Amino acid sequence: MGILLSKLRIKNFRSIESLSIDLGLSNLLIGQNNTGKSNFLRAINIAVGGVTDVSDSDIFVASGERLERTKTAVIDTMFQPTDEQGSIANEFSDFWISVFTTDWIGTDGGSAFVGIRTEIKYDITKDSYIINRRFIQQWGESTDAAQIPNKKSVYNEQMRSLLVSFYMDANRDIVQDLRNKKSYFGRVTSNYNMPENKIKEIEKQLSNVNAMIIESIPTLQQTKERISAIWETIGATSSNVEIAPLARKISDLNKGMDIVMQENGAASFPIMQQGSGTRSWISFLTLSAFVDNQNAKLKADDNEAEQYVMLTMEEPEAHLHPQAQRQLFSQISKFTGQKIVSTHSPSIVAQSVLADTIYFKKRGGKTTAIRYQASGDDDKIGREVINTRADIIFATAVILCEGITEEVALPIFFQGYFKHAPYSLGVSIIGIGGQNYKTYLSLIKNFDTPWFIFSDGENKTISAVKTAVNEVFNMDYKNLSNIVIIENDDDYEKHLIREGYKEAIIAAICGHEEDAEFFESYIKQMNGQKGKGGVPRNYEGDAGREQALEDLCNRHKAEYALPVARQIVSSDDKNKRIPAKIKSLFAELAQKLGLPISTDEEDAK
Repeated sequence: MGILLSKLRIKNFRSIESLSIDLGLSNLLIGQNNTGKSNFLRAINIAVGGVTDVSDSDIFVASGERLERTKTAVIDTMFQPTDEQGSIANEFSDFWISVFTTDWIGTDGGSAFVGIRTEIKYDITKDSYIINRRFIQQWGESTDAAQIPNKKSVYNEQMRSLLVSFYMDANRDIVQDLRNKKSYFGRVTSNYNMPENKIKEIEKQLSNVNAMIIESIPTLQQTKERISAIWETIGATSSNVEIAPLARKISDLNKGMDIVMQENGAASFPIMQQGSGTRSWISFLTLSAFVDNQNAKLKADDNEAEQYVMLTMEEPEAHLHPQAQRQLFSQISKFTGQKIVSTHSPSIVAQSVLADTIYFKKRGGKTTAIRYQASGDDDKIGREVINTRADIIFATAVILCEGITEEVALPIFFQGYFKHAPYSLGVSIIGIGGQNYKTYLSLIKNFDTPWFIFSDGENKTISAVKTAVNEVFNMDYKNLSNIVIIENDDDYEKHLIREGYKEAIIAAICGHEEDAEFFESYIKQMNGQKGKGGVPRNYEGDAGREQALEDLCNRHKAEYALPVARQIVSSDDKNKRIPAKIKSLFAELAQKLGLPISTDEEDAK
């Protein structure tokens, strides 16, 4: 049996005013930059990982608030026993009972748990912030409702050594680890554990090899003699200087150690000449070796002993291409212990289990987090959304539209309206390729992401929107201002023609085809030819020309969408640069997200 950090509560820590989250064996933190994922990981490493450098900057301060020294940050951790399958069990093993003792073990809903409260508080005697730990007798519904005994509780050295958290940030680099004896690589390579006589024998041979190198290279011998003159300068009478091409002592081997890589018989290169992605990857692999080494040592001392191990890691995808990201995440998944990993990579999200994801966002400058709630549609969501459009879960807001035409055109109009590209404001515009709104909305609802729909006015499409909104949100689409539907049973192209953009569309098509007479030639060529149902086309008169334009647009939806949108937004008439329905959509988005409207739009009003 093992144990798991199953619940975490944080209060008044950095950007987190109050947060409570359930944790599993694997946890993937997602969300935009600056939403509090790093603060969340730091809180865990203060509570579990032995981090001791705390200060007033770790205390949450609201806008306009003056920090009082009586204010305390609280991090509550609940550890529960697990069975062989990793599920929560009722009782701790005998080993963990001996570690925690009955002083620390409580019960919550019939299951045993150990709750540890970590406080970051100001100590007037030390004139600095300190870390204080107490055990939690009753977990309660919140940090304020938890019952903490008045008697002093001891967080002893054994508990500290058996509850271990390893943190790796996005800047990990094996080249730096090679020279750092305290790094995971340095700690593994320093664990030589050899008999004393063997150490002396090796160190003697190292000294001999060093002497042979110096004697064989005259310039080194000359350099040694010149350096020896330093003693005359400082007035020493009997001293010695040695140049050591190689480490002379086993304990110093890490100072000259290197990793050399050779691929398929090619020339070998030291790790310093490898790319940042490879160096970062190897740094993680050395941590895995260190953890396995520590577990082996623990079992060698006591076969019944157990150790809780947690990996907290930021952006494992740094410097790696998508395929390598997938491979690395596969290796992370096999890491021995509980894992809490933050990422901005759609490739990693697509490879993960949806139920493992925790979505972070900021509201009013405060970090919030939502764990994905598993449902019967997870496989479908993963297959139809995550595998192809995983970027949706990193969005500040999502606009769903009918197909490729709108997906291509709406970003152009968005730029014209807001003077910013959608992605720069965190907005994802997604053509769902049909009428599968429900799958997308189910995922969006789970992460409480603001959403909008821009839909064609055709009856079958409206029916699909109505059904999806009702099934996912139990609401009538007609009452929702974030759903904008084109009127008169029109699709996007027909709507633009009705709204008076006929000449702009013709100009865009002719410009794209590099033929000023392209549209007229199309009418001459196709007029009278059989159309839908075998009925001859009639492109005579104004109504006929509009029908010809609609038919031409429908034949080349994806091809003409971009030039048509660009032609419209470049109009000399400010009132005509954004079609009315699209303008309504953007106005609603601006209002709900608090986005500024461009000067052009204000002038157009």
